[in-house]
Amino acid sequence: MAKKAEVTVICIAFNHEKWIEKALVSVLLQDHEDKKLIVVDNGSSDGTASIIRTWVESNSEKMPITAIYQKESIPYCQLFNKVLDKVESPFVIDLSGDDFLYENHLSLSVIRLEQTPGAAFVFSDATILDENGDQIAFYNSKDYKEIEEKLQSNEMYETLICRSYISSPTVVFDSLILKKVGGYDAYLTYEDFDIHLRLARDYPLAFSGHIGVLKRKHSKSLSANQYRRYQSDMLPSTLRVCQKIKEMNRTSSEDEALRERVLFELKHSMWSANFQVARGFVNLAEELKVKELRFSLFKLWLKFRIDISWLYVKLT
Repeated sequence: MAKKAEVTVICIAFNHEKWIEKALVSVLLQDHEDKKLIVVDNGSSDGTASIIRTWVESNSEKMPITAIYQKESIPYCQLFNKVLDKVESPFVIDLSGDDFLYENHLSLSVIRLEQTPGAAFVFSDATILDENGDQIAFYNSKDYKEIEEKLQSNEMYETLICRSYISSPTVVFDSLILKKVGGYDAYLTYEDFDIHLRLARDYPLAFSGHIGVLKRKHSKSLSANQYRRYQSDMLPSTLRVCQKIKEMNRTSSEDEALRERVLFELKHSMWSANFQVARGFVNLAEELKVKELRFSLFKLWLKFRIDISWLYVKLT
């Protein structure tokens, strides 16, 4: 039987040989004693699996560890759900193999969850590290007060429609609630936009004002290619989530927030010449009765499929 405050860390790695050992060590060094680790190599073609094997052999007596080695890579959300089914702990965190946890992240997150009955998850601040070694905080210090105000006034759902407001790697979930909503949407290429919204729709959330995770920002990360020219892997999933939001919305202000998000994603779809998914955003905008001039211009742009994505690459 799992302990009351036990946390399972699910660490999924794919071609993360540069960073995976540091990620695993960061779990081991957590000051929260009640923890388990499930580490998964998702069919890496580099030395990630070998590094995991060696590390697990050296540290399996120090904490409960389960290692899974996929022969072939499978979609991330599908894999996470498969592993989530094995979790018995009250709390779970999704750790990428190229990030790492600061040593008090689990303990402070659990404390905050225990102080917020019924919360679906807790999130915190993060350090973002780019390829040049430069570091910035995900939030400004003044953001903390705004976050608490939004949580108290139940504005998080609408805020998350408008923009990315939560550092996904910091999230510690209530396992039972996550399982109750079906885990991640297995049809998506990325999880955070969707799962944060679905949980914020029906459950309270919690925030802990500590820096919990170092998030690496590099050219091979999925988010770095969100608006890749011609063939974005993420935009079709973003469209699917926006379509789901339309069905979840309950107020006119939420619909207005969705209109703004759809126009934002349509703009980037056009600039990056992802014309097929742009058509989907146009259809959704019409269902939402968007009447703005910029929308008319986007539709004209789409009609002639004017490709200026070369300029978009230079500007971004």
